[in-house]
Amino acid sequence: MAYADELLELAQDIANLHPDHPHQASLRRAVSTAYYALFHLLISEATANWQRPELRAVLGRVFDHGPMKQAADIRALNLTNTSMRSRRKGRRELSPTIFAR
Repeated sequence: MAYADELLELAQDIANLHPDHPHQASLRRAVSTAYYALFHLLISEATANWQRPELRAVLGRVFDHGPMKQAADIRALNLTNTSMRSRRKGRRELSPTIFAR
């Protein structure tokens, strides 16, 4: 099992520690762990095809939360704006062109 998968499974376990009365601390820890699962999945996917496999781990350490979050925020904003424009025009589906970049 990949590290990101293990982190996501752990996040689910933490979120379900108190199913009848979820604790705020457990839910926050679960969200944080799920975030790290996504972070590591993105790094793993980005480095998987690096031509020099022996340098993949080094390349993975170059990734930084700040710029990755900023890129995700910009992408989310673009997707939201495109979706809103599509709805105003009466279309419910997203245009495939929004995924090209």
